[in-house]
Amino acid sequence: MNERDRILALVREGIITTEEALVLLENLAKREGKDAVKLNQQQDFTDSKDTASEYTEQKDQASDQELEDRKNLEKILDELASEISYFSSQIDAKGEALQSLKKQINDKAEKRQELATADELGDLTGEQEITLMRLDEELEGLRGQAAALEAEKFEMEQKMRSLKKEHVENSVKSFGEKLGNKEEWKDTAANFTDRLTKAGAQLSKFLTDTVQTVVENVDWKDTDFNIKIPGLITSKFQHEFTFDQNTATILDFQLANGNVTLQSWDSETISVAADVKIYGKTEEATAKEAFDARSTLVMDEDKFTFRVPNKRVKCDIVVSLPKREYDYVAIKMLNGNASLKNIEGKDFYIKSTNGNMVISGLKAIMLETDGVNGNLDVSESTIVDVLAKTINGSLTIKSDVVSATVSVVNGDVKLSYPGTNAKQIQASSVNGSVKLSLPAAKSAEVKASSSLGKIMNRMENIEIIRQKNEHTNKYLEFRRMDEESPVMVELKTTTGNIFLKNN
Repeated sequence: MNERDRILALVREGIITTEEALVLLENLAKREGKDAVKLNQQQDFTDSKDTASEYTEQKDQASDQELEDRKNLEKILDELASEISYFSSQIDAKGEALQSLKKQINDKAEKRQELATADELGDLTGEQEITLMRLDEELEGLRGQAAALEAEKFEMEQKMRSLKKEHVENSVKSFGEKLGNKEEWKDTAANFTDRLTKAGAQLSKFLTDTVQTVVENVDWKDTDFNIKIPGLITSKFQHEFTFDQNTATILDFQLANGNVTLQSWDSETISVAADVKIYGKTEEATAKEAFDARSTLVMDEDKFTFRVPNKRVKCDIVVSLPKREYDYVAIKMLNGNASLKNIEGKDFYIKSTNGNMVISGLKAIMLETDGVNGNLDVSESTIVDVLAKTINGSLTIKSDVVSATVSVVNGDVKLSYPGTNAKQIQASSVNGSVKLSLPAAKSAEVKASSSLGKIMNRMENIEIIRQKNEHTNKYLEFRRMDEESPVMVELKTTTGNIFLKNN
């Protein structure tokens, strides 16, 4: 392999550029020219004058033709470069318009998500419902515009890639004509443009798939090759919100994601220790500012409101409350656990779509819970009326409750009464067992039924009123009377068993 071949091979392998190859080949040509001059000086020059004249004439004709071809090629290259520049500017303009549309879509989608979360929590007003419908219509229109703009941008990118391919082929052709050895440069151009075409096709498919799978919590970063890669952005902070000298007796908590813990302490200050994580890109300078823009914290004379309805925000809070009787406490959550410790009040409402509810040391007139996926555990509490239901999870009460109505679809119900204040118990489970434990001295009138399970009774001193033990119908009705008024008990299950016993 001579020096010229080695230089061409280096260009094909991408080790040196065409400009660097030009310099090397020009230097090689100069060196070969000097060597030829020296060789001619040593040899006898016997060419005739006519031969020299004929050679000069042929050389001049070839030079004129080559100059004309080169001018035509340079004109074509200039036209291609101008057209590429036009498409590039148009693509940039489309890209800016697309980014503006995407920002509008993201802002409206985030607002819609907050309203949808409020709807899931059952706290959507009529005005908000109208706003939600309007946002749906606006988002549909904006997404249609974005899709059309994306298609136009993609078509322009394809056209520009085609022009660039043609430009590269002509450039390599021009370079090869300057240096000779055209067949090798033709092969080099063909290999290069083939790779360019394949890379362009892969790039186009990747960009199309990327646009279709953008999600709210992923930040798409541009690389030098216009390829967008995902990177998860997470900002977090911890902060304690304090409210001194307050008299609020109504507490309202709403969280899309996060755990809530309410506990009492020996202070007249309400303290909220928050551990916050924000997923996705935000325009605010700090995480605290981003949280403030997506949350509502209001303290007035009667009510304290703490709401974080944005699903991109995970907020775990521990709320320390003064020891006072609260009129109404509401906790509504989508994803997270709720915990109440040693709180006293009149009316408590807890709703969690995905999470457990744990209550201990509660003194209340009314406790209502609504769960979908999660367990409920009430212990060491004194409550007048309990209304609890869940779909997937167990329900356990070990407290002094006067009246209880509880139901589970998939899970067990366990009720244990340490005192004798109970007056009414209604418990049911579709796919699960029901267990009841009462003090031995407590009077009771019990009705228990199970379709596919068994009824197992270990209560003593009872009078059986009615009993069935059929294959698909188990029923037991009995009473145990003492001087005090009895508790009215009704237990039902479809596929589970019923267990009755004394404490």
